[in-house]
Amino acid sequence: MAGKGNMLGRILLLALMGLSMARLPAAAETIRIACQDNFPPFVEVKDGKPVGLVMDTLNAAAARANFEVQFVLVPFDQVQGTLDDGRAQAIVPLAITAERQQTFDFSAPILMTGGAFFVRAPSPTPQTLSALAGKIVVTPRTGPLVPFLQKNGQSLKLVLTKDYPEALARVVDGQADAAALNFQVGASMANELHPGKLTRPTIMFTEVPDAVAVRKGQNAKLLTMVNSGIAAIRGDGSWQKINDRWLGR
Repeated sequence: MAGKGNMLGRILLLALMGLSMARLPAAAETIRIACQDNFPPFVEVKDGKPVGLVMDTLNAAAARANFEVQFVLVPFDQVQGTLDDGRAQAIVPLAITAERQQTFDFSAPILMTGGAFFVRAPSPTPQTLSALAGKIVVTPRTGPLVPFLQKNGQSLKLVLTKDYPEALARVVDGQADAAALNFQVGASMANELHPGKLTRPTIMFTEVPDAVAVRKGQNAKLLTMVNSGIAAIRGDGSWQKINDRWLGR
């Protein structure tokens, strides 16, 4: 009888352990996402930690969809290369354009942004591309605005720069008449690097959605997780609160 009792006890214990393990949530998967190390208000480093609109948005989405994000911060010209050397599985934020859709798959948009012209203060914001006909316009060579400007701004004297700081500096120094940059990022960097010397744009000459991107045909599972999280934070209002906090300042 004692033997049978011990056996029943072990069976009951194993059953209880199985039930307990079944209730444990699955371990959260970690995904590596690369982004530029200085791209405020989307991404910036404060006190050694990455912060910004993109960080808050993706961390909130990850919490809803049971995954974790490890942000890989790199210089502007290295972001896309992290997908090739394995440092990252995805990159963010990347504007969704027809040209990029040929080589990248995108998540649902995480924010809406666009291109704007930055000119020396107190000159007013150019209202159209034709207002800059014959003028020197600079923009980062790897940015999403290059194809748009090459196609729609043929009257411009387009000059490609290494990054945002170089583009803004050329306008301030008089080497260029305008810089075509992301509206939010350009405004933030202009205020930080050249306070009072550039006119904050009043309009955007083109609007585009930004998203998480992976190489074409790769990491569909990753995009599914991101999309699930984005849908959740849009649905409960968290997405709007995060955008208001960062872009309403």
